[in-house]
Amino acid sequence: MKFVKILSSLSFVFLLSCSDDMYPGYTNPGPYPYIVDTSSYDIKVNDYVPVFDKAPSRTLENVEKFNLETPLRCEVDWETQTLISTQPFNRRDFYLERVDKGDPLPELKVDNFTFENKPVDEVLRILLKNTGIQVYATDSFYKTISQKELSGNLTQVVDLITSLGNIYYNYDNRIKRITLKRYAKWNLHVPLSTDVILGVEDALRGGDIDDIVIDWADKVLIFQGDVVTEEKVRNIVNKFSIENYLIAYDIDVFRVYPKQLDGNIKWMNILEAFNAGSVKLSQKGLIGRALVVSSNFNRDSLNEFLSPQANTILVSSGTFITPDRWQGRFDIGRCGREVRLETDLNILNQAKFIPNDKYVGKLDNTIVLRTSNGDIAKYSVPSRLGDNILIIGIPTQYFVETKETIIPPNAELVVLISPRIIKIVRPFEETK
Repeated sequence: MKFVKILSSLSFVFLLSCSDDMYPGYTNPGPYPYIVDTSSYDIKVNDYVPVFDKAPSRTLENVEKFNLETPLRCEVDWETQTLISTQPFNRRDFYLERVDKGDPLPELKVDNFTFENKPVDEVLRILLKNTGIQVYATDSFYKTISQKELSGNLTQVVDLITSLGNIYYNYDNRIKRITLKRYAKWNLHVPLSTDVILGVEDALRGGDIDDIVIDWADKVLIFQGDVVTEEKVRNIVNKFSIENYLIAYDIDVFRVYPKQLDGNIKWMNILEAFNAGSVKLSQKGLIGRALVVSSNFNRDSLNEFLSPQANTILVSSGTFITPDRWQGRFDIGRCGREVRLETDLNILNQAKFIPNDKYVGKLDNTIVLRTSNGDIAKYSVPSRLGDNILIIGIPTQYFVETKETIIPPNAELVVLISPRIIKIVRPFEETK
């Protein structure tokens, strides 16, 4: 019986050591330990030939994690941060282009075309009845529209009708057919700067536009979108055309385990551990708390403060960039060290930068923590450029979906955010 108890205890310890999201055993594994998945195939052998159970048909994990942005986005150099940098940006080369328009429509004239309370596809069929052009609708239940005495060339009239119906079309002259659809393919051309490309992408993600492909050779963002998406993107283009600043955020996300099962991180000791005035502001959210701290509160000093009290795991680290007064988004899973409980978490921030001659400038930050189930917390905290923002007290158990877990109630998520400014400048024009 004693042997069975000992064996059970050893098995429990082994499971703790092998699990990615299990309690780390209250030993300090060093500054930033990464949990390694030690699981392996349960291999069956038939006549000395390995036999495997059929696996689900999905992209293999090592391919799923492949991301060209990782070297650009998922490393933060806390030692050489620059508060204000400049990037050349030729606004004339920044534009949105639809790429699936198809062939030009025939040169035909329309006079006094009137319709009332008819779906868009029916209106176009009436308009094109005697032209030999067919209308193919890829969707159903198009918007009902009305208009009186439309005149002009055929392209102008079809453009107006489809815009009234919030849809797109393309024309295939070979088969004489117009195809209607709610989504179009777009290229967003972004000139020169890698930082600006990442900033535009983060601004799109902040507007809930996710399915984006970047052609780094041609500096083009490729995506599909409906008229709502098009309007959002055009607003971003307009914003960049007049904006002088981008705001970059360097982020570290940690999971922190207190070393005592019934213990907690003594956050109040920050006031003694750091210089007077290092904590400049504190705001409580629905869950957790946001602190505005001085620049000497960084990755190294945070780990030094926590190491006597807790084991710290770096969950994710990276950068996102957004235009001034525009919401950007950092997805924890895109720069995650492994697949973890917190992978579903997004950090959104919208900030207003206020330059000042007396000091480097102020930021008015609105930070939201969000998962696919909704918002966790929201903080509105003003800071000065050079300050960092520390979010503490988000329980790790929030991300657990099972009724039982070995993640203790006192384990918490900690987020360190460091804003910096990228000033957009016009490139020097060559003189003739």
